Amino acid sequence: MERKTLFWPLTGAVLVGFLIGACSRHIPRTNSDAGTVAVSDSSPLDTAAQAQTAPIRNAGDLQRLSTTYADIAKRVTPAVVNINSQQIIPGRVLRDPFGDAFGGDFGEMFREPDRRAQSLGSGVIVDKRGIIITNNHVVQNASSITVTLTDRRRYSAKLVGTDPAADVAVLKIDATNLPVLQWDNSDNLKVGDIVLAIGSPFNLASTVTQGIISAKGRRDLGISAYEDFLQTDAAINPGNSGGALVDIDGNLIGINTAILSESGGNQGIGLAIPSNVARKISGELITTGHVTRGWLGIVVESLTDDVGERLHLPNLNGVLVTGIYARGPAGNLAWSPNGGDVITKVNGQPIDSPGQLRNLVADLAPGSKLSLEVWQDGGAHTFNVTLGRRPARVQGI
Repeated sequence: MERKTLFWPLTGAVLVGFLIGACSRHIPRTNSDAGTVAVSDSSPLDTAAQAQTAPIRNAGDLQRLSTTYADIAKRVTPAVVNINSQQIIPGRVLRDPFGDAFGGDFGEMFREPDRRAQSLGSGVIVDKRGIIITNNHVVQNASSITVTLTDRRRYSAKLVGTDPAADVAVLKIDATNLPVLQWDNSDNLKVGDIVLAIGSPFNLASTVTQGIISAKGRRDLGISAYEDFLQTDAAINPGNSGGALVDIDGNLIGINTAILSESGGNQGIGLAIPSNVARKISGELITTGHVTRGWLGIVVESLTDDVGERLHLPNLNGVLVTGIYARGPAGNLAWSPNGGDVITKVNGQPIDSPGQLRNLVADLAPGSKLSLEVWQDGGAHTFNVTLGRRPARVQGI
């Protein structure tokens, strides 16, 4: 009995000693000076202690990153304003429901009282003389517009021009030497770039949120007629519309516009108009008061698997032509009488969606010449067309 009692503890001690020795010889440790992995002679407890203290060596980097965000927010926030627009909604004209039964004056029309509505949003000062960019839906049908700066100064704003199709509006306040944001080139953005969103969500002015560019070129969402949105996970909520999306240098790369949400609040999918689009449209509104777009005179829709199979398409790249304005710029082209024409390229650029083609055509001036590559009757054909000016009320592209 005595021998059995001593055997197992001794055996266990030998095994534990062997395992500890093996672990101490093979646990790697990073040599921060040499940048290589060295074999450590320390115990597992020593290695664990080193792992716990490793993040402290990065505290300086985190502090510098935090300071960078703070510096950007401090610099750009004064150029982002709160917008309060008042709207008068005319009352409906109704007929007395008892008129037919009683005759006389009972059948006369009567009008409900007008109602006042308020719209809250944000805007971005882009010119120190008081030029402000915002969304059209923030100021649409407004009877009065009030702009409040971060220092609580308030101004009555004049509407310079609006473009409902792209949801852009330009305001002017009577002030000078205002803080401004500098435009940057949104085409240079990459998915994953860090951005900050600044605005007045739920009327909470000067709110800053941080995220990344989640995607580019979001189209065909049904938010506006012309869509080419930047997608970001920086929190955007009601009231952020018209506010600024800035890059890590604090430059304006987008105008916050909408969210995709089932609840009405932020769910990590915010959308912003790219700065290049907003800058071009606002420039036209300031210069002429309206936006001029090119027009092809066709109606298109996305390709489906069924359509691709029926037309024997080599792939689903392109858009299906479903309607043609006879008096439009493309009315005289050699379209197939049987239908089934698919536009695959414009000026050599592949087309993958109706929204892409719509934006491409609209961005060109009337009189611009286009080369259309069209899949027709089982083969590729090239059509040349000169764009017209888009009429005020038409469908299609």
